[in-house]
Amino acid sequence: MKNKLFKLLTLTLALLMLLPFAAACKKQEETPSQTSDDTESTQASETTAPPKAGVSLDLTKEWEALNGANTLVQGCLVINTKFAQEHPNEVAKFLEDYKASVETVKSGSEEAINMIVNAGILPKAAIAKKALPGCNICYIAGNDMKSVMNTFCEKIFNYDKTSIGGAMPTDAFYYTASGDASKADSALEMKVYALNGTTALGMAQMIDNVKNDKATMNYNISLHTAADEITGAIVKGECAIAALPTNVAVKLFNKSEGKLQLLALNTLGVLYLLENGDETIDSLDDLKGKTIYLPGAGSNPEYITAALLTSAGLKIGEDVTLDTTTYNSPDALQTAFAAGKAPLAVLPEPKVTVALTAANTQ
Repeated sequence: MKNKLFKLLTLTLALLMLLPFAAACKKQEETPSQTSDDTESTQASETTAPPKAGVSLDLTKEWEALNGANTLVQGCLVINTKFAQEHPNEVAKFLEDYKASVETVKSGSEEAINMIVNAGILPKAAIAKKALPGCNICYIAGNDMKSVMNTFCEKIFNYDKTSIGGAMPTDAFYYTASGDASKADSALEMKVYALNGTTALGMAQMIDNVKNDKATMNYNISLHTAADEITGAIVKGECAIAALPTNVAVKLFNKSEGKLQLLALNTLGVLYLLENGDETIDSLDDLKGKTIYLPGAGSNPEYITAALLTSAGLKIGEDVTLDTTTYNSPDALQTAFAAGKAPLAVLPEPKVTVALTAANTQ
């Protein structure tokens, strides 16, 4: 009996001594499994993290490499022909003030940035400061407009004759008269309609002066979100001057039989090809087999992009697809790109800055 009790006691002690060892072994067996799960979780997190977005091609540089410097012009000022003929001195004064405004805005000073924001052209100073260099605002007037504008029109006209209304602009399209700014009637109201965005940037100082009662003339400047809000008004004479895309200006001239003229060119190239994910596009040739999203059909971005691709030897619809219907406005495409829904997109500044900022902070 004593032997049995001794053996039982010995066995119990042995089991008690083995318990810590068994627990340790179990923990060691579980740890690799848990580590593996953590690793897989980390890898999955890294895999699903949104890729960075960036500019793959500056389309202005691509254009100028083919057609020469300062030949890509996207924004302009037009004037009602009747108003121009009746008020040459006031037009001269407007051009004088507009040129000064452009020079102020181009300086990129803190004052200029605040003017852009206060004018309601861009929502935030940080966006205005970052986007301004890529907006390429300019002032080209008089006879200097002809060669620049004719080169631009010729290139997109060769791709699609409807891009500028079926005909190249004649000399009558260009306003070259010269009045005396010192004799302008400061009481005469001059209504100016501007398409909000890049084409309105050049008049930020003028808008600021109006708001602060510093304007030298009786300017009545209003911003609009769509070109069709302006086109009818300038032809009918409801406004004297309007800021519009260049191809729209030529279309209107051809359609209205000369009821408006080109007053000044105010914006050079502002288009950029944006890419979501790893950068794989280094040239136009790299776009073969790709789909590019554009902000609507029948606009400068479509014609400029198509003309560039055609010049590079790519066939639209065969080698590369231009999607102009999925997103019918710059705002819609900007939002889609930022959300990763458009792998390749052509957008103008300042939409580029807004889209990239949103895409890379999500």
